[in-house]
Amino acid sequence: MKIYGTRAGPWQDLLSHILKTQYGISPLPELARTAAGKPYFPSLPALNFNISHTGGYVLCALSCRPVGVDIETIRPRRESLPRYALSPREYADYEALGADWPAFYTLWTRKEAWCKYTGQGLAPLWGQTPPEEGLFYGGYRGDGWQAAVCGEETPPEEIIWLEEG
Repeated sequence: MKIYGTRAGPWQDLLSHILKTQYGISPLPELARTAAGKPYFPSLPALNFNISHTGGYVLCALSCRPVGVDIETIRPRRESLPRYALSPREYADYEALGADWPAFYTLWTRKEAWCKYTGQGLAPLWGQTPPEEGLFYGGYRGDGWQAAVCGEETPPEEIIWLEEG
């Protein structure tokens, strides 16, 4: 599994660049989406990927196994959001982590990455806690952002950031 990020351009440009430089695949293959909206390459069934973007950041995880990734800009939201969005177990973890916005986004990006990994999206899994067993999670934080990945293999220690332009 590898994770790439950039602050330049749309997600298609990042994905196209990664495929060309890391896999020798150009142009970008045709994309399709599952019924739940998860993107995939019909012509490359062995290559799994997932995309997330927020506030100018674009993140892409690639793996030979299913993978999900999420990145969020850390910003204050409605005070009631953590209680509403997190499962009871996650809410207890949120309180243990300090009950602040970085704690919320640590848990939220993990949940989103898991939901995207499953291919079901958030709605059918609302109220559930991501399972600990059988999956691997990675968490990443930078100045003003939080990200997470979920997959079936050990996540990388760091995101590979590509230069702008």
